[in-house]
Amino acid sequence: MAVRNPFIDVSSYQPDTVAFFQTAKNQGAQGVVVKLTEGSEDGSNYINPRAAAQIHNALAVGLRVACYHFARYTSNADAQNEARFFVKIAKQYGMTSDTLMIDDAEVHSVADYNSATAAFMNEVKALGYINVGLYSMKSFFTGGILNSHGFDNAKIWEAGYGITDLGIDNAAAWQWTDNGLGMSVDTSYDFDGAFTVGSPNSGTVPSTPIPAPNPVEHVGHPATGTYTVQSGDTLSSIADKFGTTYQVLAAINGIGDPNQIWPGQVLKVTGTASQESTYYVQAGDTLSAIATKFGTTVSNLVSINHISNPNVIYVGQKIYVGEAAQGQSNAYTVQSGDTLSGIAAKFGTTWQALAQKNGLANPNVIYVGQTLTI
Repeated sequence: MAVRNPFIDVSSYQPDTVAFFQTAKNQGAQGVVVKLTEGSEDGSNYINPRAAAQIHNALAVGLRVACYHFARYTSNADAQNEARFFVKIAKQYGMTSDTLMIDDAEVHSVADYNSATAAFMNEVKALGYINVGLYSMKSFFTGGILNSHGFDNAKIWEAGYGITDLGIDNAAAWQWTDNGLGMSVDTSYDFDGAFTVGSPNSGTVPSTPIPAPNPVEHVGHPATGTYTVQSGDTLSSIADKFGTTYQVLAAINGIGDPNQIWPGQVLKVTGTASQESTYYVQAGDTLSAIATKFGTTVSNLVSINHISNPNVIYVGQKIYVGEAAQGQSNAYTVQSGDTLSGIAAKFGTTWQALAQKNGLANPNVIYVGQTLTI
């Protein structure tokens, strides 16, 4: 792995100001991946309302910009529809043919998830965006849901918090925290250069016509373990139907605001919150109350979320709610006042060895919340 460049990803939960992106750049970010869309135009029809400003202002400060789509497809044809929606909005926002276009595939909503994901990315390429990538969590790649080698030249971007082994050998990038750069923002390392190197928007906007959506059975025929939201549904009423809680549904579906669901949206309704499952802090929440909701402990939440003060959480903050990662005896989370030499002394090693093992260009620069391999 030749590079280890930091980059961030943003959705409607993050700011869209020049100041935000300038701060990210000042803190070391070299690129940003902006959420554009979710679902399909004939389904959820969700467009990130901040995307246009986020793209414009990230480019204004000199960050390389990529785009991502949150996948909800339940068939190959549905995946093609979602790809067309994604490309349509990318073209509207002036994204040129060299833009890296990411499929955020973390809802196992179709039996052959590999096939549907390939259909999505192939359609994106057919419509003129030849640089594609795939984002998902480690458990999807190592658990047989997605084959990281099954998508030609797609850039594989893996999410795994508090881990010391990615579990695959072809990761182009690793999202390792949602509290990076001192900014409480999703932060990743780019090992390949695809997310951070080169001048963005150096090509032209693709002119390939976008086909109309094909009628597909993505509503009313959801995959096993999923439910399609109907008019009048609430997350709590859906939870009651399936013997769970709205907090668990919010976590396993990555829903930031439990009051914001829409007809046609496909939700996972089975399973428990895994290490990668997220919960967004609501008004009145405490870390201990969140721990109780998900059958875990405050110390586990502090560990897997790199929280420096368990008494300080904020509305909208993304909390990973699964059990603490296993096998962490060789990982250490940097605390306030730590130095690399001090950490090395604690674990009977040298700062030189730690710097080399963790790819630290400057051993004097470590930060609170950073996870180091010991």
